[in-house]
Amino acid sequence: MKKNKGTLHAAFILFAFLVLLSFNTTNVYGQSSITVTGTGTILAQPDMVQMSVSLSNVARTTRQAQIEVNKIAKQLLDILNEAGIEDKNIRTASLRFNSEYEYRGNRRVLTGQKVEQTIVFSVDTIGVNVEKAPEILDKITQLDNVRLNQIHFGIKDDTELLAKSREAAYQKALAKAEQYAELSGLKIVKVLNISEDGARQISPRDMVLYAARGFAGGREAEDVPGSILPTGELEISTQISVIFLAE
Repeated sequence: MKKNKGTLHAAFILFAFLVLLSFNTTNVYGQSSITVTGTGTILAQPDMVQMSVSLSNVARTTRQAQIEVNKIAKQLLDILNEAGIEDKNIRTASLRFNSEYEYRGNRRVLTGQKVEQTIVFSVDTIGVNVEKAPEILDKITQLDNVRLNQIHFGIKDDTELLAKSREAAYQKALAKAEQYAELSGLKIVKVLNISEDGARQISPRDMVLYAARGFAGGREAEDVPGSILPTGELEISTQISVIFLAE
């Protein structure tokens, strides 16, 4: 009998300890409070895509390599301008000059100078014109010495979605606090403090070359099928911490 009482006592202590780990109750100016967190997540279709493309060339001199890269850059900009991409949505992310070497036996031999320029551009209204981004990608794949680094889907104006995620985060925090208050024999009176721990867009994936074609390096468009760019859904997420007054 004493053994059973001891077991029940230990179980009660463990339960109380787990409750204390799950939330924080404090005494604010002689009053009880409950501190909880809440996370609100809203799913939405992306309406823009950002692509990062690198153009490169290796030549005998840096100047020669730069001239060739400039030619590729002009072809890329022509494609983007024809697709209606505004200049404000196109930028150079990096420009690198490197010496290229290869090993011949035990010796490292200079083979040329490499120039690499990375250009980032964004395509808007992909939800309205779903073929726009794949068509641009199809044309870019016809250029030589071009590498697609990354594709990132996003939402251009997420103000309304963030507001909804904050509301969802608060409702979850309130529900959690009310449950803990009931377990503690208390009632929620009002909010004492709210702090936002973070709000962000979570892309379905940051992708390298997500295309059926691949970068063919000069193959004709008829050789391979067109690019396919599934967009998935984005998560708009907000996390908050709330202190409730309880009595």
